[in-house]
Amino acid sequence: MAYDLNQTVFSLSLASNAVADIKATTSGYNTELTAYMAAGLNGGTLQDLSSDGAFANYQGPAWPGFFPTMNSQLAGGDWQVVWGPCVWVAPLKHGSKILSLYATNSMYVGWSPSLNTYVVAIAATNAANVMDWIDEDFDVYARTTSTWPPAIPFTEKRHEVLPASTPQISAGTATGISALLGMTDPKQGSLQSFLASKADSSATLWFTGHSLAGALSPTLAFYLYPDPTKSGWGTINLLPSAGATPGNQAWLDLFAAGYPDATDLVNMHDVVPRAWNMLPTVIQPKDKAGNYPSIFGMLGSGTVSVGYTVDLLVHYMERRIRDITYANITHNMFGAADFSSNWGHFTWGKVTTDAQGYTLKSDPAWSDWPPFTDNNPVTAQNPAQTGKATVMDQIGQLITATHIDQYVHNFGLTPSQLLPEVPADWKPQAPDLDSFQAMLHEG
Repeated sequence: MAYDLNQTVFSLSLASNAVADIKATTSGYNTELTAYMAAGLNGGTLQDLSSDGAFANYQGPAWPGFFPTMNSQLAGGDWQVVWGPCVWVAPLKHGSKILSLYATNSMYVGWSPSLNTYVVAIAATNAANVMDWIDEDFDVYARTTSTWPPAIPFTEKRHEVLPASTPQISAGTATGISALLGMTDPKQGSLQSFLASKADSSATLWFTGHSLAGALSPTLAFYLYPDPTKSGWGTINLLPSAGATPGNQAWLDLFAAGYPDATDLVNMHDVVPRAWNMLPTVIQPKDKAGNYPSIFGMLGSGTVSVGYTVDLLVHYMERRIRDITYANITHNMFGAADFSSNWGHFTWGKVTTDAQGYTLKSDPAWSDWPPFTDNNPVTAQNPAQTGKATVMDQIGQLITATHIDQYVHNFGLTPSQLLPEVPADWKPQAPDLDSFQAMLHEG
């Protein structure tokens, strides 16, 4: 199946997440994760890229790579990586109880000569990296915001609550774009200098990203090109999806003046786009049957239940935005109140694990879900899970489905494996409720 340009750009966005779930041996911009991501995009012999990294013991054949595999389907058919990829692994915080050496931010630029189109593709939140959540997703306090535009490199400083009339973005968003602007391709230099060298009135430039990058990609575009009509590019297009709010209404007014047609593609059953100004709509008080109405449908109740836990987490997160009101980039909504054809998730039809513990997945298939009602509420066991059936695992499954799978399905795509899944000692373990709450308090 040939993809149109929007499908293609979204596919490039997803490919920026190639090294999620793979632990680095050290922090910084020049870890083996950069080489692994390049192989995920372009192909390569994984075991030759690091003597002690996650793929040092891999014995499979050379990895084919996203672009060599997918170019026959992508619009243009001749995409190549022309800047990056670059990966940032934030250093461990001294004294922190929560340690992580997973990718914090990743980015690359793809180019199609036949379309004369460049795509800046930025990775989503890395669920494996709890510091990513704390430093970029959840740092939305009124007293740590940055006025617009932020000083780069951005250093968080506490301040008094700023007037609502002051354009400001969250410290998390400022931290994220600061990390992206700090990335350097050894041959091509910074993203800013590279794009300046390629700007052409006949060329098109896209900024795209999902989840965290649904906030970072439009913010980065606006930082680099506050007035796109004076950018030197023929057209600058934005394709963010599932993004939380980058800043307040005063910031959004400035952004919308420069990018009046920008929209954020949003699944109405997704939690993330409801942060940070729509959290109260995620879940409602218990109904007469004792279940919680929510954007997922009815969630089962009880002192240890999906409904109780989601309610607890939402109310905790609401406390982070006291004294500031965030504003959404216009939502381009899909989904329906009665649950649409996008209500479901993908499962892999074929999963094989070799003797070294590396797993290959293929043949993804879409599985519909029924609506979750008082007679069929969400519990730890419903909908069915593979492996453990715990409350936190079920919440994770709901979020994966509504925040990732249903977007892929909405675009008419199927997921593809960007790199082999690494052995258990190189991939993260899902947090239980206690450790998740400890993570939030750590931030």
